Amino acid sequence: MNKRIVITGWGIVSPFGLSNQDFESSFDNKLAYSKKEDWESEHLGPQYFGAIPEFDILQQIDSLRPPFPNRYSSIGLLACINALKDAGLLENKELTEKAGLVITTTLGASTAIQSYLSKLYKKGPDRVSPFNFSKATSNSILGDISRILGLKGPGSLVYGEESVTYGVDLINNDHTDIIVCGGVDEITELNIYLADKKARLVSPNGTSVYEHLINDNQKDQSIFSEAASFVVIESLESAQKRGAKIYAEIVDYKQFRDQRSSKVIFERSTDSLQGNLIELLNKNQIRDKDPLLFYGSACLPWHIQSYEWEALSDLPFEFSYGNSKASIGEGLSGSNNCTLVSTLLAHTKGRLANVLKDAVVLRDPPKNISLDSLKGNEEFTSITHTFSVGGSNTLLMLKTMRNDQRP
Repeated sequence: MNKRIVITGWGIVSPFGLSNQDFESSFDNKLAYSKKEDWESEHLGPQYFGAIPEFDILQQIDSLRPPFPNRYSSIGLLACINALKDAGLLENKELTEKAGLVITTTLGASTAIQSYLSKLYKKGPDRVSPFNFSKATSNSILGDISRILGLKGPGSLVYGEESVTYGVDLINNDHTDIIVCGGVDEITELNIYLADKKARLVSPNGTSVYEHLINDNQKDQSIFSEAASFVVIESLESAQKRGAKIYAEIVDYKQFRDQRSSKVIFERSTDSLQGNLIELLNKNQIRDKDPLLFYGSACLPWHIQSYEWEALSDLPFEFSYGNSKASIGEGLSGSNNCTLVSTLLAHTKGRLANVLKDAVVLRDPPKNISLDSLKGNEEFTSITHTFSVGGSNTLLMLKTMRNDQRP
Protein backbone atom coordinates (compact mmCIF):
# COMPACT_ATOMS: atom_id res chain seq x y z
CA MET A 1 0.00 0.00 0.00
CA ASN A 2 1.58 3.29 -1.14
CA LYS A 3 -0.99 5.67 0.34
CA ARG A 4 -3.13 5.52 3.43
CA ILE A 5 -6.65 4.81 2.20
CA VAL A 6 -9.80 4.89 4.31
CA ILE A 7 -13.50 4.08 4.00
CA THR A 8 -15.73 7.09 4.55
CA GLY A 9 -19.21 5.98 3.54
CA TRP A 10 -21.42 3.04 2.63
CA GLY A 11 -24.76 2.38 1.00
CA ILE A 12 -26.90 -0.74 0.68
CA VAL A 13 -30.18 -1.67 -0.96
CA SER A 14 -31.32 -5.13 0.12
CA PRO A 15 -34.40 -7.20 0.99
CA PHE A 16 -34.23 -5.51 4.40
CA GLY A 17 -35.15 -2.23 2.70
CA LEU A 18 -33.97 0.65 0.54
CA SER A 19 -32.02 2.60 3.17
CA ASN A 20 -28.85 2.14 5.20
CA GLN A 21 -30.97 2.28 8.35
CA ASP A 22 -33.01 -0.70 7.14
CA PHE A 23 -29.85 -2.76 6.74
CA GLU A 24 -28.22 -1.64 9.99
CA SER A 25 -31.29 -2.42 12.08
CA SER A 26 -31.63 -5.96 10.70
CA PHE A 27 -28.36 -7.47 9.45
CA ASP A 28 -27.38 -9.07 12.76
CA ASN A 29 -30.80 -10.18 14.03
CA LYS A 30 -33.03 -11.15 11.06
CA LEU A 31 -33.12 -13.20 7.88
CA ALA A 32 -33.68 -11.18 4.71
CA TYR A 33 -35.18 -14.09 2.77
CA SER A 34 -38.36 -16.09 3.20
CA LYS A 35 -40.46 -18.63 1.34
CA LYS A 36 -41.82 -17.18 -1.91
CA GLU A 37 -44.71 -18.84 -3.72
CA ASP A 38 -46.20 -16.10 -5.93
CA TRP A 39 -43.90 -16.55 -8.91
CA GLU A 40 -45.11 -15.42 -12.31
CA SER A 41 -43.82 -18.63 -13.85
CA GLU A 42 -46.00 -21.68 -13.38
CA HIS A 43 -42.89 -23.84 -13.48
CA LEU A 44 -41.57 -22.52 -10.18
CA GLY A 45 -42.78 -23.94 -6.90
CA PRO A 46 -42.11 -22.54 -3.41
CA GLN A 47 -38.51 -21.36 -2.95
CA TYR A 48 -36.60 -19.32 -0.41
CA PHE A 49 -35.73 -15.92 -1.86
CA GLY A 50 -34.92 -12.39 -0.76
CA ALA A 51 -36.29 -9.69 -3.06
CA ILE A 52 -35.50 -5.98 -2.89
CA PRO A 53 -38.75 -4.11 -2.12
CA GLU A 54 -40.50 -2.67 -5.18
CA PHE A 55 -39.83 1.01 -5.83
CA ASP A 56 -40.27 3.64 -8.52
CA ILE A 57 -36.97 5.35 -9.30
CA LEU A 58 -38.86 8.45 -10.48
CA GLN A 59 -40.36 8.76 -6.99
CA GLN A 60 -36.94 8.34 -5.39
CA ILE A 61 -35.23 10.98 -7.58
CA ASP A 62 -37.69 13.66 -8.69
CA SER A 63 -35.10 15.48 -10.82
CA LEU A 64 -34.47 12.46 -13.04
CA ARG A 65 -34.68 13.06 -16.78
CA PRO A 66 -34.74 10.62 -19.74
CA PRO A 67 -33.24 8.24 -20.62
CA PHE A 68 -34.43 6.55 -17.43
CA PRO A 69 -32.41 3.71 -15.91
CA ASN A 70 -33.75 0.15 -15.96
CA ARG A 71 -34.23 -1.82 -12.73
CA TYR A 72 -30.65 -3.13 -12.73
CA SER A 73 -29.22 0.40 -12.89
CA SER A 74 -31.85 1.77 -10.50
CA ILE A 75 -30.92 -0.70 -7.75
CA GLY A 76 -27.27 0.30 -8.06
CA LEU A 77 -28.16 3.98 -8.27
CA LEU A 78 -30.07 3.93 -4.98
CA ALA A 79 -27.24 2.14 -3.18
CA CYS A 80 -24.70 4.56 -4.64
CA ILE A 81 -26.78 7.55 -3.49
CA ASN A 82 -26.94 6.05 0.02
CA ALA A 83 -23.15 5.71 0.04
CA LEU A 84 -22.47 9.27 -1.17
CA LYS A 85 -24.98 10.63 1.32
CA ASP A 86 -23.37 8.70 4.17
CA ALA A 87 -19.95 10.01 3.11
CA GLY A 88 -21.21 13.59 3.03
CA LEU A 89 -20.52 13.89 -0.69
CA LEU A 90 -23.95 13.78 -2.35
CA GLU A 91 -24.30 17.57 -2.52
CA ASN A 92 -20.59 18.30 -2.99
CA LYS A 93 -20.40 18.66 -6.78
CA GLU A 94 -16.80 19.84 -6.73
CA LEU A 95 -15.65 16.53 -5.24
CA THR A 96 -18.14 14.18 -6.88
CA GLU A 97 -17.09 15.42 -10.32
CA LYS A 98 -13.59 14.12 -9.54
CA ALA A 99 -14.78 10.86 -7.98
CA GLY A 100 -14.41 7.56 -9.81
CA LEU A 101 -16.80 4.60 -9.97
CA VAL A 102 -15.98 0.89 -10.02
CA ILE A 103 -18.83 -1.64 -10.23
CA THR A 104 -18.74 -5.43 -10.22
CA THR A 105 -21.50 -7.76 -11.36
CA THR A 106 -21.99 -11.46 -12.04
CA LEU A 107 -25.28 -11.58 -13.97
CA GLY A 108 -25.45 -8.08 -15.42
CA ALA A 109 -28.74 -6.54 -16.56
CA SER A 110 -30.69 -9.79 -16.20
CA THR A 111 -34.19 -8.53 -16.96
CA ALA A 112 -33.09 -6.32 -19.85
CA ILE A 113 -30.98 -9.12 -21.35
CA GLN A 114 -33.83 -11.61 -21.19
CA SER A 115 -36.30 -9.09 -22.66
CA TYR A 116 -33.94 -8.20 -25.52
CA LEU A 117 -33.21 -11.82 -26.42
CA SER A 118 -36.90 -12.69 -26.29
CA LYS A 119 -37.80 -9.89 -28.73
CA LEU A 120 -34.86 -10.77 -30.96
CA TYR A 121 -35.95 -14.41 -31.14
CA LYS A 122 -39.67 -13.75 -31.60
CA LYS A 123 -39.60 -10.67 -33.88
CA GLY A 124 -36.20 -10.73 -35.54
CA PRO A 125 -33.37 -8.16 -35.60
CA ASP A 126 -35.27 -5.64 -37.73
CA ARG A 127 -37.89 -5.21 -34.99
CA VAL A 128 -35.49 -4.67 -32.07
CA SER A 129 -34.37 -1.15 -31.23
CA PRO A 130 -30.63 -0.49 -30.73
CA PHE A 131 -31.69 1.35 -27.56
CA ASN A 132 -33.00 -1.96 -26.18
CA PHE A 133 -29.63 -3.53 -26.90
CA SER A 134 -27.71 -0.76 -25.12
CA LYS A 135 -29.84 -1.22 -22.00
CA ALA A 136 -29.09 -4.94 -22.04
CA THR A 137 -25.33 -4.46 -21.84
CA SER A 138 -23.87 -4.96 -18.38
CA ASN A 139 -21.85 -1.76 -18.42
CA SER A 140 -24.97 0.36 -19.01
CA ILE A 141 -25.13 0.72 -15.22
CA LEU A 142 -21.75 2.45 -15.19
CA GLY A 143 -22.96 5.09 -17.65
CA ASP A 144 -26.34 5.52 -15.96
CA ILE A 145 -24.95 6.12 -12.47
CA SER A 146 -22.03 8.29 -13.63
CA ARG A 147 -24.35 10.46 -15.74
CA ILE A 148 -27.08 10.88 -13.15
CA LEU A 149 -24.76 11.54 -10.19
CA GLY A 150 -22.12 13.50 -12.10
CA LEU A 151 -19.21 11.16 -11.33
CA LYS A 152 -16.58 12.15 -13.88
CA GLY A 153 -13.51 10.38 -12.53
CA PRO A 154 -12.17 7.03 -13.76
CA GLY A 155 -14.81 4.33 -14.18
CA SER A 156 -14.76 0.59 -14.73
CA LEU A 157 -17.09 -2.41 -14.75
CA VAL A 158 -15.60 -5.76 -13.73
CA TYR A 159 -17.08 -9.26 -13.81
CA GLY A 160 -16.84 -11.42 -10.73
CA GLU A 161 -14.01 -9.43 -9.17
CA GLU A 162 -13.66 -7.27 -6.06
CA SER A 163 -14.39 -3.61 -6.82
CA VAL A 164 -12.61 -2.18 -3.76
CA THR A 165 -9.19 -3.49 -4.75
CA TYR A 166 -9.52 -1.82 -8.14
CA GLY A 167 -10.40 1.41 -6.36
CA VAL A 168 -7.38 1.10 -4.07
CA ASP A 169 -5.11 0.72 -7.10
CA LEU A 170 -6.63 3.78 -8.79
CA ILE A 171 -5.98 5.93 -5.73
CA ASN A 172 -2.46 4.55 -5.26
CA ASN A 173 -1.67 5.34 -8.90
CA ASP A 174 -2.84 8.97 -8.50
CA HIS A 175 -5.86 8.73 -10.81
CA THR A 176 -8.14 10.29 -8.20
CA ASP A 177 -8.59 10.65 -4.43
CA ILE A 178 -12.16 9.32 -4.15
CA ILE A 179 -13.66 6.15 -5.61
CA VAL A 180 -17.17 4.75 -5.17
CA CYS A 181 -16.85 0.95 -5.26
CA GLY A 182 -19.72 -1.49 -5.33
CA GLY A 183 -21.53 -4.48 -6.71
CA VAL A 184 -25.00 -5.08 -8.14
CA ASP A 185 -26.87 -8.19 -9.19
CA GLU A 186 -30.49 -8.42 -10.26
CA ILE A 187 -31.73 -11.99 -9.78
CA THR A 188 -34.72 -12.93 -11.93
CA GLU A 189 -37.19 -15.80 -11.93
CA LEU A 190 -35.26 -17.38 -14.79
CA ASN A 191 -32.11 -17.39 -12.66
CA ILE A 192 -34.03 -19.10 -9.85
CA TYR A 193 -35.61 -21.59 -12.24
CA LEU A 194 -32.25 -22.61 -13.71
CA ALA A 195 -30.66 -22.97 -10.27
CA ASP A 196 -33.61 -25.09 -9.15
CA LYS A 197 -33.30 -27.38 -12.18
CA LYS A 198 -29.63 -27.90 -11.32
CA ALA A 199 -30.60 -28.81 -7.73
CA ARG A 200 -28.62 -25.89 -6.29
CA LEU A 201 -31.35 -24.38 -4.11
CA VAL A 202 -32.44 -25.19 -0.58
CA SER A 203 -36.06 -26.27 -0.99
CA PRO A 204 -38.59 -25.40 1.75
CA ASN A 205 -39.47 -28.38 3.96
CA GLY A 206 -42.64 -27.14 5.67
CA THR A 207 -41.01 -25.60 8.75
CA SER A 208 -39.99 -21.96 9.17
CA VAL A 209 -36.91 -20.98 7.21
CA TYR A 210 -34.96 -20.44 10.45
CA GLU A 211 -35.87 -23.86 11.87
CA HIS A 212 -35.07 -25.46 8.56
CA LEU A 213 -31.59 -23.95 8.29
CA ILE A 214 -30.43 -24.51 11.87
CA ASN A 215 -31.47 -28.19 11.79
CA ASP A 216 -30.28 -29.11 8.31
CA ASN A 217 -26.83 -30.24 7.20
CA GLN A 218 -27.04 -30.00 3.42
CA LYS A 219 -23.77 -29.32 1.64
CA ASP A 220 -24.61 -28.49 -1.94
CA GLN A 221 -27.41 -25.92 -2.00
CA SER A 222 -27.81 -22.19 -1.41
CA ILE A 223 -30.42 -19.42 -1.08
CA PHE A 224 -30.48 -16.47 -3.47
CA SER A 225 -31.22 -12.89 -2.53
CA GLU A 226 -30.88 -9.57 -4.36
CA ALA A 227 -28.65 -6.74 -3.19
CA ALA A 228 -26.62 -3.72 -4.23
CA SER A 229 -23.84 -2.51 -1.97
CA PHE A 230 -21.31 0.33 -2.27
CA VAL A 231 -18.56 1.91 -0.21
CA VAL A 232 -16.71 5.20 -0.64
CA ILE A 233 -12.95 4.92 -0.34
CA GLU A 234 -10.54 7.83 -0.42
CA SER A 235 -7.05 8.86 0.49
CA LEU A 236 -6.61 9.70 4.15
CA GLU A 237 -5.34 13.13 3.11
CA SER A 238 -8.56 13.84 1.20
CA ALA A 239 -10.77 12.57 4.03
CA GLN A 240 -9.00 14.66 6.66
CA LYS A 241 -8.99 17.74 4.45
CA ARG A 242 -12.78 17.71 4.12
CA GLY A 243 -13.37 16.56 7.72
CA ALA A 244 -14.98 13.27 6.70
CA LYS A 245 -15.96 10.60 9.20
CA ILE A 246 -13.79 7.52 8.89
CA TYR A 247 -15.01 3.98 9.40
CA ALA A 248 -11.73 2.10 9.03
CA GLU A 249 -8.40 2.15 7.21
CA ILE A 250 -7.61 -0.28 4.40
CA VAL A 251 -4.27 -1.83 5.33
CA ASP A 252 -3.71 -4.38 2.59
CA TYR A 253 -5.43 -6.92 0.36
CA LYS A 254 -4.74 -10.24 -1.30
CA GLN A 255 -6.55 -11.67 -4.30
CA PHE A 256 -6.24 -15.26 -5.40
CA ARG A 257 -7.78 -17.84 -7.67
CA ASP A 258 -9.40 -20.67 -5.76
CA GLN A 259 -7.92 -23.97 -6.91
CA ARG A 260 -11.18 -25.90 -6.54
CA SER A 261 -13.82 -23.42 -7.69
CA SER A 262 -16.33 -24.45 -10.32
CA LYS A 263 -19.49 -22.69 -11.51
CA VAL A 264 -21.02 -23.50 -8.11
CA ILE A 265 -20.09 -20.58 -5.88
CA PHE A 266 -19.86 -22.52 -2.62
CA GLU A 267 -17.38 -25.13 -3.91
CA ARG A 268 -14.15 -23.76 -2.49
CA SER A 269 -10.75 -25.02 -1.36
CA THR A 270 -9.90 -24.64 2.33
CA ASP A 271 -6.21 -25.00 1.45
CA SER A 272 -6.36 -22.01 -0.93
CA LEU A 273 -8.01 -19.82 1.70
CA GLN A 274 -5.74 -20.98 4.50
CA GLY A 275 -2.48 -20.51 2.59
CA ASN A 276 -3.33 -17.04 1.28
CA LEU A 277 -4.63 -15.88 4.66
CA ILE A 278 -1.38 -16.94 6.35
CA GLU A 279 0.61 -15.01 3.75
CA LEU A 280 -1.44 -11.85 4.32
CA LEU A 281 -1.23 -12.04 8.12
CA ASN A 282 2.50 -12.74 8.15
CA LYS A 283 3.23 -10.00 5.60
CA ASN A 284 1.55 -7.47 7.89
CA GLN A 285 3.22 -8.85 11.04
CA ILE A 286 0.01 -9.85 12.79
CA ARG A 287 0.87 -11.72 15.99
CA ASP A 288 -1.00 -14.79 17.17
CA LYS A 289 -2.55 -13.01 20.18
CA ASP A 290 -3.53 -9.80 18.38
CA PRO A 291 -7.31 -9.07 18.35
CA LEU A 292 -8.43 -10.37 14.97
CA LEU A 293 -11.84 -10.40 13.30
CA PHE A 294 -12.60 -12.61 10.30
CA TYR A 295 -15.79 -11.65 8.44
CA GLY A 296 -16.78 -14.47 6.12
CA SER A 297 -18.92 -14.82 3.02
CA ALA A 298 -19.84 -18.48 3.16
CA CYS A 299 -23.61 -18.30 2.76
CA LEU A 300 -25.18 -20.97 4.97
CA PRO A 301 -24.20 -22.96 8.08
CA TRP A 302 -22.80 -25.98 6.25
CA HIS A 303 -20.71 -23.72 4.00
CA ILE A 304 -19.35 -21.85 7.03
CA GLN A 305 -18.42 -25.02 8.88
CA SER A 306 -16.90 -26.96 5.98
CA TYR A 307 -15.06 -24.07 4.32
CA GLU A 308 -14.17 -20.99 6.36
CA TRP A 309 -14.10 -22.60 9.81
CA GLU A 310 -12.10 -25.53 8.52
CA ALA A 311 -9.58 -23.15 6.94
CA LEU A 312 -9.23 -21.09 10.14
CA SER A 313 -9.13 -23.99 12.58
CA ASP A 314 -5.50 -25.02 11.94
CA LEU A 315 -4.04 -21.50 12.10
CA PRO A 316 -2.04 -20.25 15.12
CA PHE A 317 -4.32 -17.21 15.49
CA GLU A 318 -7.45 -16.57 17.53
CA PHE A 319 -10.38 -15.23 15.53
CA SER A 320 -13.65 -13.55 16.28
CA TYR A 321 -15.91 -14.69 13.42
CA GLY A 322 -18.84 -12.87 11.83
CA ASN A 323 -21.03 -13.57 8.81
CA SER A 324 -23.83 -11.41 7.43
CA LYS A 325 -24.32 -13.31 4.19
CA ALA A 326 -26.13 -15.96 6.21
CA SER A 327 -28.57 -13.17 7.09
CA ILE A 328 -28.88 -11.75 3.58
CA GLY A 329 -28.56 -14.78 1.30
CA GLU A 330 -26.35 -15.29 -1.73
CA GLY A 331 -26.50 -12.06 -3.70
CA LEU A 332 -23.46 -12.80 -5.88
CA SER A 333 -21.61 -9.54 -6.63
CA GLY A 334 -24.40 -7.54 -5.02
CA SER A 335 -23.72 -8.90 -1.54
CA ASN A 336 -19.91 -8.70 -1.38
CA ASN A 337 -19.84 -5.19 0.03
CA CYS A 338 -22.62 -6.12 2.46
CA THR A 339 -19.95 -8.25 4.11
CA LEU A 340 -17.54 -5.32 4.05
CA VAL A 341 -20.13 -2.93 5.51
CA SER A 342 -20.90 -5.44 8.26
CA THR A 343 -17.18 -5.41 9.08
CA LEU A 344 -17.26 -1.61 9.30
CA LEU A 345 -20.14 -1.82 11.77
CA ALA A 346 -18.05 -4.21 13.88
CA HIS A 347 -15.22 -1.65 13.91
CA THR A 348 -17.38 1.34 14.78
CA LYS A 349 -20.30 -0.08 16.76
CA GLY A 350 -19.26 -3.53 17.95
CA ARG A 351 -22.04 -5.19 15.92
CA LEU A 352 -21.37 -8.77 14.81
CA ALA A 353 -23.74 -10.86 12.70
CA ASN A 354 -24.12 -14.59 13.37
CA VAL A 355 -27.86 -15.07 12.93
CA LEU A 356 -27.61 -18.83 12.34
CA LYS A 357 -25.05 -19.56 15.07
CA ASP A 358 -27.46 -22.04 16.72
CA ALA A 359 -27.35 -24.30 13.68
CA VAL A 360 -26.51 -27.92 14.50
CA VAL A 361 -23.33 -27.82 12.40
CA LEU A 362 -22.14 -24.61 14.10
CA ARG A 363 -22.68 -25.49 17.75
CA ASP A 364 -19.10 -26.61 18.31
CA PRO A 365 -16.76 -23.99 16.77
CA PRO A 366 -13.02 -24.74 16.57
CA LYS A 367 -11.12 -23.72 19.72
CA ASN A 368 -9.55 -20.69 18.06
CA ILE A 369 -12.88 -19.26 16.83
CA SER A 370 -15.26 -17.13 18.91
CA LEU A 371 -18.65 -15.81 17.86
CA ASP A 372 -18.40 -12.90 20.28
CA SER A 373 -17.68 -9.36 19.14
CA LEU A 374 -14.47 -7.47 19.92
CA LYS A 375 -16.29 -4.70 21.81
CA GLY A 376 -13.65 -4.58 24.53
CA ASN A 377 -10.89 -3.81 22.02
CA GLU A 378 -10.63 -0.20 20.94
CA GLU A 379 -8.31 -1.20 18.11
CA PHE A 380 -8.26 -4.41 16.13
CA THR A 381 -7.50 -5.81 12.70
CA SER A 382 -10.18 -7.38 10.53
CA ILE A 383 -10.12 -9.57 7.44
CA THR A 384 -13.09 -9.40 5.08
CA HIS A 385 -13.34 -12.48 2.89
CA THR A 386 -15.37 -12.27 -0.33
CA PHE A 387 -15.56 -14.52 -3.37
CA SER A 388 -17.30 -14.82 -6.70
CA VAL A 389 -18.67 -17.46 -9.06
CA GLY A 390 -15.66 -17.33 -11.37
CA GLY A 391 -13.30 -18.45 -8.61
CA SER A 392 -11.89 -15.05 -7.60
CA ASN A 393 -11.32 -14.64 -3.85
CA THR A 394 -10.33 -11.46 -2.00
CA LEU A 395 -9.00 -10.94 1.51
CA LEU A 396 -9.25 -7.28 2.53
CA MET A 397 -7.44 -6.22 5.70
CA LEU A 398 -8.79 -3.27 7.70
CA LYS A 399 -7.82 -1.65 10.98
CA THR A 400 -9.74 0.54 13.39
CA MET A 401 -9.20 4.30 13.11
CA ARG A 402 -8.99 5.91 16.52
CA ASN A 403 -9.89 9.55 16.07
CA ASP A 404 -12.74 11.97 16.54
CA GLN A 405 -13.87 11.49 12.94
CA ARG A 406 -15.37 8.09 13.60
CA PRO A 407 -19.18 8.08 13.37
